Amino acid sequence: MIRKITFAIAAASVAFLAVPAAAQEAEEPRTTYRIEYLKLKPGSEQRWIELGEKYYGPATDAAGQKHPAIHWLMSGPWDIMMVFELPRGMAMLDSHNPPERTAWEAAFQKVAGSKEAAEKLMAETSTIETDTMVVYSHTHP
Repeated sequence: MIRKITFAIAAASVAFLAVPAAAQEAEEPRTTYRIEYLKLKPGSEQRWIELGEKYYGPATDAAGQKHPAIHWLMSGPWDIMMVFELPRGMAMLDSHNPPERTAWEAAFQKVAGSKEAAEKLMAETSTIETDTMVVYSHTHP
């Protein structure tokens, strides 16, 4: 009896593996997100908004990229949650210098006026943000 059950399981497994990939249903693509949580220095919210409106947003537009969804959190340890859609999914993490980052940094330097001015703005931003955490997620089709 056990031999018959084992044979049946083995036969079913082989039959499943023999189905050509084209005959299987195509999976819908997933959307992948980078989610960044921020804790701001008390009293710096207005400056954070100003930097976003004057520099970060225009650089994102100039680079031809989507703006993140920004959520002002009302509970928990974080002040802000930014949700960035990753257009190439997790493949964007396959490089230390993805083309999207290169395009955005070039646009940011142009909006800021120079590489040095961009670095100064980034340094200021890092003093406003006292803590950050990044997580990745994706949708299920």
